[in-house]
Amino acid sequence: MNRNKKISINRKVNAIILASLFTGLGAVVFFFAVTLHSTIQEATEEHLEEQSDLLFTAIENFMLPGEAPLAVQYFTEVRRRSPLTTIYLFRTNGVEAFTDTVTISEVNRRLDMTVFNEPDRRGVAPQMRSGTEFTKATGIPPETGLFQIHSPEDKVFFHIYKPLINKPKCTSCHGADHTIRGVLEIQTDISGSVQQRENAVLASGIIFIAVLFILSLLLTRFMNRTVITPVQKIGDVCRAVTGGDFSPRVSINNRDEIGELGDTVNTMVEGLHERYELSKFVSNSTLKSLRKKNEGQQLTLTLFFSDIRGFTSYSEKHTPAEVVERLNFILNMQSQIIAARDGDIDKFVGDEVIAVFTGRKGVEQACRSALEIQQILKREPQEFDGLHVGIGIHTGSVIMGMIGSKERADFTVIGDSVNLASRLCNSAGPDEVLISMQSRKHVAESFSLEGPFKLRVKGKHNYVGVYRLKAVLEGAEE
Repeated sequence: MNRNKKISINRKVNAIILASLFTGLGAVVFFFAVTLHSTIQEATEEHLEEQSDLLFTAIENFMLPGEAPLAVQYFTEVRRRSPLTTIYLFRTNGVEAFTDTVTISEVNRRLDMTVFNEPDRRGVAPQMRSGTEFTKATGIPPETGLFQIHSPEDKVFFHIYKPLINKPKCTSCHGADHTIRGVLEIQTDISGSVQQRENAVLASGIIFIAVLFILSLLLTRFMNRTVITPVQKIGDVCRAVTGGDFSPRVSINNRDEIGELGDTVNTMVEGLHERYELSKFVSNSTLKSLRKKNEGQQLTLTLFFSDIRGFTSYSEKHTPAEVVERLNFILNMQSQIIAARDGDIDKFVGDEVIAVFTGRKGVEQACRSALEIQQILKREPQEFDGLHVGIGIHTGSVIMGMIGSKERADFTVIGDSVNLASRLCNSAGPDEVLISMQSRKHVAESFSLEGPFKLRVKGKHNYVGVYRLKAVLEGAEE
C-alpha cells in the first residue's frame, strides 16, 4: 500500500457528507419506519381484538339459550358480510363443530328427548386444529391465543382463540364433566395491513434515498463552491509562485474566512514578488547571511574587480537610454560568466563589477572568468561599441559581514585585500587582466602569465608585484 498516495480533499469531503447524512437520516428514517410499523400493527391488533370480543359475545349469547342453529347461521352471515373474517368453533379434541351430528345426538340423549333435529352433514369435511395456541385455549385455566401465520397463498391471517366455558346453564345439555365446551376461532385476513406496513417501509426507504441524494448533492456543491474550489485556487497560486510565476492571483468572492485567506495569499504573493525582485539587487552571500543570521567573519577569498574602459566618453556621446542599455548588456554578460563559474556578484558600482570566488579552485575560476570576458569583448567588438574592460584579481584575507545602519545595510567584504584588488583593476588597461602574486601562487601551472611587474598602488609604501594574465595553458584541467 502506498502511504504517500494523494487523496483528493473533494473525495474526503464527499465521503464525510455521505457518511453523516446516511448515519443521521438513516437513524431518523429507521426510527420512523419502526415506529410506523409498530403503530400500524398495534392499531390492527387492537381493532381485531375489539371486533373478536363483540363476535364472541354475540356467539356466546346465541349458545346459552340453546340456539346453536342461530350461531351457525351467524357464522355464515359473518363470512358473507366480512369476507376477510371467518369464524370457526372447535371441540376440545380439535374437530370442527357443526360438521357432524355428534353434539346434537349427545344433547338429545341427555335431555331424553329430540330437541334438535339431526341435519344431513354428509359431504362436509371438518377442519382440525392443534398446536400450542389451541392447547392453551383448551387448558386449565384456559388462555386466549393470539398469533400470525402465513398461508400457502402468501397471505397473513390473524387468529384469536377464545374458549367457551361450560357454565352452569350449559350443563343440562352438555354435562358437567368438563370445563371447556369448545374453542371459538376468529380468523381475519390482515394481508392488506401487512402490505400497508411493507409499503410504508418501502416508501420510507425510497424517501430516505431521495433525500440522501438531494442533500448530498446540495451539500457537496455548497462545500465545493465555498471551501474546496477556493482552496484549490489558493493551491494553484502557491504552486505557480513555487515555480517562480508571481502573476496569478486568488479570485474568491466569499465574504468569510476563506475569502480572507485568499486576500492574505494575494498580499503574500505581492510581497514575495517584491522580495524576489529586490533579491536581484543583492548578492547570494547576502541572502545566505539573512537565512543563517551570520555575524561578521574573517575569510580568505579571491576578489574579482572589473571596470569598463572609455565608458565616460561613451556616455557623453549617447543618450541615457542607450548608455543604460549598453551598460546592462556588458554587465549581464560578465554576470553570467561569473555565475557559471560559481562566482558571487557582491555589487555593481557604476560600470564596475565586484565579485568574490570561494573554495580551493576559486582563484582558477576567477582567472578563467576574466579571460572568457576579454575573449568575448575581442571576438565581438561591434556588440560592445568599442568598449573594453580592465580586470584585477587578488586573493587574501577579508572581513565579511553586514556593514551599515539598522535602516540600511549591505552584506559585503572589506579589508586591505579588497582595496588591493580594486587598485589592480584601476591599473589594468583595456583588455588587460592583472593578478597579484598571492593569486599567482595558485594558478602558475595552469595559466600563461607575464611578469612580475612592480606596481605602485595607492595606500602602499612598497611596490606590489603583479602579473599579467594571458591565457590558459594547454592541458590545464578545467
